Amino acid sequence: MASGSMHHTAPQLRQSTANILTDLGWFAATFHIPQHQSLVDFLAGGVGIIKATRVRIPGEESRLPFIGIRRDSIILVEPTQGDELIETAGSIGRTAGHQVGCLLPGGLLRGTLEVLVNVRVSDFLRQQPGLVVLRDCRLTGYGEAPDSPQARKLRIALVNMGRITGVSEWENRPV
Repeated sequence: MASGSMHHTAPQLRQSTANILTDLGWFAATFHIPQHQSLVDFLAGGVGIIKATRVRIPGEESRLPFIGIRRDSIILVEPTQGDELIETAGSIGRTAGHQVGCLLPGGLLRGTLEVLVNVRVSDFLRQQPGLVVLRDCRLTGYGEAPDSPQARKLRIALVNMGRITGVSEWENRPV
């Protein structure tokens, strides 16, 4: 084939670093996302395997150059770039923050869920098929205090609703 006869211009990709919680523990990885797509939309897309590069898996010193991560193995994603595009369907309009707790296989994730004013948290969650965005989170083991030294603080957590046991409103509890 003559050079230049078939020109596919791939979409401009930006790199987005994240920590990913799976059944194996925490991965550190880089996603390659189309320039104008949000991280939530990228992760929610229909494919079963999400490509990531420079992946560090638990217990291994060196990073793997590439790994295809099964979408349904992801429990939560913590974006590690301050400027990450994170917009969610429910976030357009006037919202109110609700304190919620997500029951994860390995612990309790408490954080703030933004829900449209006049929508109940339970109704909002019922309409979320995939990822829910929580802000200002703390992940603790069951029975651990939220301010425990082992608590992990996450500025933003994208929680895979298909992988958690449940969500509870956590109002009026010390966070």
